[in-house]
Amino acid sequence: MFAPAANVSAAACSNSFDYTLFGAREHIENLHPHNRRGTGGLRDGMVTFAQHVPGREKPWQEWTVPAGSGAITEAERLLQQDNRTDIYVSQAAFQQRRSISQLTVIGACYTDLDYHNCPRWKGRKPADVAGAVVDHLEDAMVPAPSYILSTGRGLVCVWLTELLPRVVLPRWNAVQKRLGDVLEPFGADRRALDAARVFRLCGSENSRAEWDRRTVGMVWCQGSPETPVRQVFGTLADEVLPFTHAELISLRAERAKRKAEGNDKTAPAVRHTALSYWESVLTDLQRLRAHRCPEGALPEGQRDAWLFVAGVAISWISPPEVLGREIVALADEAAGWRDSETKSRMSAVIKRARQAAAGQTVTFGKHEVDCRYRMKVSTIIEWLGIDPAEQRSAGLRVLVDQDRKRQLNTERTKESRHRRGAKDRIQQKAERLSMGGMALYLQAKKGLKRDELAEHFGVSTGQMSKAMAEARLGMTE
Repeated sequence: MFAPAANVSAAACSNSFDYTLFGAREHIENLHPHNRRGTGGLRDGMVTFAQHVPGREKPWQEWTVPAGSGAITEAERLLQQDNRTDIYVSQAAFQQRRSISQLTVIGACYTDLDYHNCPRWKGRKPADVAGAVVDHLEDAMVPAPSYILSTGRGLVCVWLTELLPRVVLPRWNAVQKRLGDVLEPFGADRRALDAARVFRLCGSENSRAEWDRRTVGMVWCQGSPETPVRQVFGTLADEVLPFTHAELISLRAERAKRKAEGNDKTAPAVRHTALSYWESVLTDLQRLRAHRCPEGALPEGQRDAWLFVAGVAISWISPPEVLGREIVALADEAAGWRDSETKSRMSAVIKRARQAAAGQTVTFGKHEVDCRYRMKVSTIIEWLGIDPAEQRSAGLRVLVDQDRKRQLNTERTKESRHRRGAKDRIQQKAERLSMGGMALYLQAKKGLKRDELAEHFGVSTGQMSKAMAEARLGMTE
């Protein structure tokens, strides 16, 4: 059940709840709920689990389990084994492996608070810090989270939302950044704001924490421990971000007024923002790779150009702190490159992204612009050799030529008309012919004039004239 965000005072952080009711099952069910659309409430995507076990050849191990009952069973199994320390779970679901490029859905915003690094909060009880966090959010006019977990040496604040596709990442990232800014006094970890993040599983143990705080568990919630409040992302974003959709609508209305008065000198708005454009490009690149190479890896001769464009796309939609990891993961998946090879080949893309994050710009024309690489659609099509037939067969939506773009616009218009209940042209013409034929009959039988016929059928005189003309033409053919 979705509910609008609500600000809750620390006084509401009472001990009346039995927080032990929020265990591994509830953790997975809330982070990865069933999709209520479609058959059976099933949803696509894999949940990533991980565990750090010192002494192994590879201490950090990751594996994936299908979202749903499989993920719940896996979480409960992990807590029944002898070693329950340092177990993690992804906050989002993915196609195969944990990376932003393979994100399928995400149903939460979150912030990791390393308050043990803050002199003011170090050593304080987790519940006390959680109460202070809620009060601080209320003072900042930011909605309270759905729940707060104690992770042994810090807190994880989670705002549950409906299931969101990757296309919302630009706005989701903006919300994440704002939450991190607001909670900076509590040690918000800016490296833990990306969509491919893993946090400790509820009920597991933190090997680095003090003995009485080792177990990960809920210390605050909004709603009930079993079913914390799930918020509408659009409402959450409106309350968190500086400009809301309502304010943007107001700004657009004001601009329309200026334009009507002849005072608007601004250029027309573009269809995409830079972030949404590059997210769409990355989606098309994945479609193109799946079409050309169903087995997954790109052949020699196609890897460099594809990965450079994909790296540029990720640099626009991924936080700079995790950009290197994301590009390495994609290069391993798409080309089988080693980490060192990827970092060497993609160093310019990573460097530019870090410079942009530091506020550096470059001069383009007469303007100072973001120093990350830019590429036009036509350039990407030329680099990757995407011909018109492949644009159609691969189902591309952005990396298309002008002819295909016009076709897609026509298809979108028809789909939009259909959703609004509009009739297609064939049906409209058939109805006009039927009405025109009946009108000709009434004209011959009863001598009705055009105006009288229009009033009889409830249409304009122009529509009646067109219908009758088409009916006459049909009779002569």
